[in-house]
Amino acid sequence: MSAHASRAAIDAALIRADWPEAESVFTLRLDKEARAFAEAADARRAARSRAPFLGVPITVKDNFDLMGHPTTAGSRLLADAPPARRDAAVLERLRRAGFIIIGRTNMTEFAFSGIGLNPHYGTPANPAFTGERRIPGGSSSGAAVSVALGIVPAAIGTDTGGSIRIPAALCGLSGFKPTTNTVTRAGVLPLSTTLDTVGVIAQSAADCAALFDVIRDRPGPPRLPVPVQRIRLGLVCNYVMDGIETAVADAFADAVERIEAGGIAVERIVLPELDGIPAMMREATFASAESAAWHAPYLAAGRDDAYDPRVLTRIRAGETMTAPAYVALVAARAAAIETISAQVAGLDALLWPTVPFIAPTIAALADDAAYHAANLLALRNSTVANLFDGCAISIPCPGDGPPVGLTLAALSGRDDQLLGISITVQTVLKGA
Repeated sequence: MSAHASRAAIDAALIRADWPEAESVFTLRLDKEARAFAEAADARRAARSRAPFLGVPITVKDNFDLMGHPTTAGSRLLADAPPARRDAAVLERLRRAGFIIIGRTNMTEFAFSGIGLNPHYGTPANPAFTGERRIPGGSSSGAAVSVALGIVPAAIGTDTGGSIRIPAALCGLSGFKPTTNTVTRAGVLPLSTTLDTVGVIAQSAADCAALFDVIRDRPGPPRLPVPVQRIRLGLVCNYVMDGIETAVADAFADAVERIEAGGIAVERIVLPELDGIPAMMREATFASAESAAWHAPYLAAGRDDAYDPRVLTRIRAGETMTAPAYVALVAARAAAIETISAQVAGLDALLWPTVPFIAPTIAALADDAAYHAANLLALRNSTVANLFDGCAISIPCPGDGPPVGLTLAALSGRDDQLLGISITVQTVLKGA
């Protein structure tokens, strides 16, 4: 390996970050700092450092604290906020493992959308579609595009209702949302304190697993390959399959056929509890209620004009949600988790399409009604895992068409089992 391997890797990443296709990917670039860390990494390599990811470039979402910089979370509202006094805990873990952070990535303001548009910093275009500007998915938009363009091999983001898995699916990547409390959120600006999860976007399930092992709070067991004959998947046939575009349905059906042909058992199931999700969240939602509480001082100070109006609408919706409605939501969620856990006993993971549609053009969502309709549909399937405190990963369906994501989800705490299964499934899909 070259004595300047880290510097070369960082220089290559920064060159790609300057490509026209990377416009609006970053809210903050750390070129000078990254090059200095690369020089230090090369010196550590010469001294035989055992850091497993020494000199590897990575990006982090704009809602993570970065020492010396305000945490803006894709907003203009917090541009003048006091700089963070230390890195978010996850960033500290990344640095100890040898990763070099080259910048913070763009996102939907305050992480409150699955579409990925940002009127303040611009919207990064989905690299899977050349010659047209289509949505990258959100809220971790810049994170996904930074990986899809090959700027970095992996990116760190957050997921409250699909904010890692949606952009991963729409950009043709893998995105993993762990069980909520497996990764600390210390130093991460919140959207929903109940649902927020720190996770990873990368090229493969194996890469997601490797990054999860770096950022997780406690080490997991050795991750061994899971033989196909030991995997039993439940293909969910209700709720998550409603209103799916033909291109998504076809790509997903082909992927399922390949999975079964590869020797993995797939059982068609119905989960009635899913059909009750809209009614469960009719009077209150965790994201709106909890974000309204966090933003209350800014709203009381008359700072409405600093917000993305589409995000502000969803935050202000939380102001009218009553305490009894919120308490009822908490109770309904707990009951649903218990019921679903019993219904899927014996299955290793659940299976469904990540996003019901192919990435639309940015222009198609200029109308507010079209935007909000697309946002609700984008979040519908992925929110299931957050709402029921599970873990989930989106991996690409094979094929030559536009990107379509396939979700594998499991119950709370089964992250290592899910990742092992996902690696096997992805191997089957690539080899079919």
